Amino acid sequence: MVKIAIYVDTSGSMNERIQGEMNEDFSGDSGSIFSKIRRGLGLKGRVKKHVVAKAMWENLIPTFKDRQTKVSTINSRGRSRVLAPLEFRSQEDLLKIRFPKANGGTYLWKFLVEEAEELGQDSVDWLFFLISDGMDMSSPPPFNGVHGFQPCIEAIKMIGIDVEFHIIGLGLPDSSVNVFRQVSGASGGSFVNIVEAGDDVEQAIEEVGGALEESLNPIARMASRQRRQQEYLESRQEGDLEITTEIAPPAPTYTGYTYGDLTIEDTNPEQLSQWQNDLLRIRGDEQIENIQAYENWVSMRSTPLFSDTPGIPIDSWALSADDVSLIASMKIDNLFSFLSQIRSSDVPIENRRIIVRGENISDTLLDTLSNSGAKVIIYPEELPPPPPPELDDEKWERNEYDFNDNPTREWDIYPNLGSSKARFSVVIDPPTYPEYVEKLSEAFNKKNVIAELETKLRPIQRSYAESVFKPSWNHFNDNWVPDDWPSLLSLESQAVGEAFCESLRIAYIQVVHEWLFSHGNRPKFILIRLSNESKTLGLHKHPCYLEFQTLLADMFHYQSTNLRLKKPRVEYW
Repeated sequence: MVKIAIYVDTSGSMNERIQGEMNEDFSGDSGSIFSKIRRGLGLKGRVKKHVVAKAMWENLIPTFKDRQTKVSTINSRGRSRVLAPLEFRSQEDLLKIRFPKANGGTYLWKFLVEEAEELGQDSVDWLFFLISDGMDMSSPPPFNGVHGFQPCIEAIKMIGIDVEFHIIGLGLPDSSVNVFRQVSGASGGSFVNIVEAGDDVEQAIEEVGGALEESLNPIARMASRQRRQQEYLESRQEGDLEITTEIAPPAPTYTGYTYGDLTIEDTNPEQLSQWQNDLLRIRGDEQIENIQAYENWVSMRSTPLFSDTPGIPIDSWALSADDVSLIASMKIDNLFSFLSQIRSSDVPIENRRIIVRGENISDTLLDTLSNSGAKVIIYPEELPPPPPPELDDEKWERNEYDFNDNPTREWDIYPNLGSSKARFSVVIDPPTYPEYVEKLSEAFNKKNVIAELETKLRPIQRSYAESVFKPSWNHFNDNWVPDDWPSLLSLESQAVGEAFCESLRIAYIQVVHEWLFSHGNRPKFILIRLSNESKTLGLHKHPCYLEFQTLLADMFHYQSTNLRLKKPRVEYW
């Protein structure tokens, strides 16, 4: 199990101030982070760095509780103090830790090497969490100055321990930002630099707190570290740090992603016809036929395995967002032909779909497409990530499945243990395996999401707000009777139904949290899907699922009418 060393800079420069004014909308109750920062304002619009650091520490404490942690200060050489030795602590014990007044210098890189030598005697797997506002000017060569970080990281690697760095910077200069970016990125950790107190603080807590929370689950941690290291490699420049640790063997040759009995070779094929065909296959449609490729679009007919109109096919026309703009502006004759094809289809109008690949399309063009009478659906350019395994898959038993392991870049997955990646689209896959959902629920309850939502939801008093605070939706499960229950399935239907309800509740809270706390990054498309196995059991008619749909519709209606927020497009599979 990974252990955590926490380092907070208490050098004299932490008395300096950074820009920042708190928005009253974020103030919440007297215990909120913004109230604490506001009380530390010595000058209007300027906040002392040590006040920001203290407020962030107190808001991240729920992440560190019941974890094996060591807490130390960073100060002049020989003056750094161990505030709490390595041991398990409750939230109450962590809150009792008091940081000394800011004073002294910053002895950082050689100090971290000394720490690694000591900590390496206890464990080889460490997470270093660091809050600092400056660079080391106190260590001896070669560890001093802007370039001292490279010898430090090399020395730690030679010691033989694996360190993952999560760093929050306070008003760092560009040279220091580049240093901490390399240290965190190369180790598969995270880095946020707070330029202005306020929204930057909230974002830092969400991003770094989410990354720290992922370390609860070894599988989630491995997947997240690999993703962050890959992102670092893509932005890496000549002379930057190499990846500091091999956290997993090299990935095997790409063989595609499995969707039930299907294998999709590419989540982002260049050919529109292949993309549409794969989209219909992973949706669960069968008998895909009548494939006709036109200059700017592709038409297909398919039959859903489960639908409100059993046995009646669906006609779909797929085209890229660029082609929509093209035929509307420069090839108007093609636009008329396109709309005419849709109107002349012999399937019921509710079974006609226009599928747009790519989100860059104006509302005016959407209205033009909608006038055809068909339902318009806008998908990302990439296909959705694979769904969770079926109930009898051994991955559940071995705890090898993780919702954070996402092969695509344009989708986020709910429920998950991390924080939102602010992607265009979200896919919601409610897991139904009881033991996995129990672990998911325990880890989720350790996050501070509910406390954050409470101050935001208190003045609204909507049904979706009230539902967030119910400890469980399991009461909806009492009268549920499955359609079909395989005799060979060892799990009880009641237990699977309860897990289904709890996973939907967690996903619902994450959607609400994203909508109320996002800063311009709310997803524009939400896909909620159930596996064919779940539908066979009748979970698509489960009271929890119906409640979930109702609450989402109510929230988006309220926000579009009262808060003037544009509704997302929601699709149910």
